[in-house]
Amino acid sequence: MVSLLLLIFLFSEVEFSGYKWRIFENYDPGSKNQFTSGMISLEDGKLVLRCQAVRDKDSMTLYSSGLISKNSFKYGTFIFDVEGKLSELKYACFAPFLYDFATGSIEVDIEYSRWGNPLNPVGNFGVIRVYGVWSKPDSKRVIQEKFDIKPLSRKAVTRHKIKWFPDSLILESYLVKKGREHLLRRWKVTDKRFIPDKPMFAEIYLWWPKNPGRNLEHKIKVLRFQYIPYRYVK
Repeated sequence: MVSLLLLIFLFSEVEFSGYKWRIFENYDPGSKNQFTSGMISLEDGKLVLRCQAVRDKDSMTLYSSGLISKNSFKYGTFIFDVEGKLSELKYACFAPFLYDFATGSIEVDIEYSRWGNPLNPVGNFGVIRVYGVWSKPDSKRVIQEKFDIKPLSRKAVTRHKIKWFPDSLILESYLVKKGREHLLRRWKVTDKRFIPDKPMFAEIYLWWPKNPGRNLEHKIKVLRFQYIPYRYVK
């Protein structure tokens, strides 16, 4: 599980699924990713994210895409409908997640990547709690759930849910066929240390945690984002 180093960002904006999002325009020296709006587009109201590794003589440029919701959220269910071959992401990573952007103290992740190793499972659920500085390993507490999935086609639709309640977190991924959900994995967290208690921002990334060493490109389409606020029941 890898978290991006927070720097000073320049933003451009896009509206998607009724929400405004800020697009990252920056170079991250930690991961050596060049985040650019040139890797993000809207097609018929769908959000298209691309990442591209381009070799030029002895250097490699890692172009990637990332965006963050302009407004923060509190408890509720976050749904990301996605089209693309998440099962083939060996070097790249697709990640819809929640992040405490104000203080950087906690991150709730759904990540699809094999982190450069074909033997790794491609599915990754996790929560990172930071008690100091991100760059210091001993300041982090991490819990995670890893899993594999069967190969997906380019047009396969998956649905990813983060259910954030005051007493638990539930992360789920589904394959969607003919409008019906088929569960791929479900993971529940009840340890209060890993349940956010402050506003969180939604983020979506397609980036390179591992340099592939060759020209390579991926495209993932986010069909819809939905936020359903949590309702307290007495």
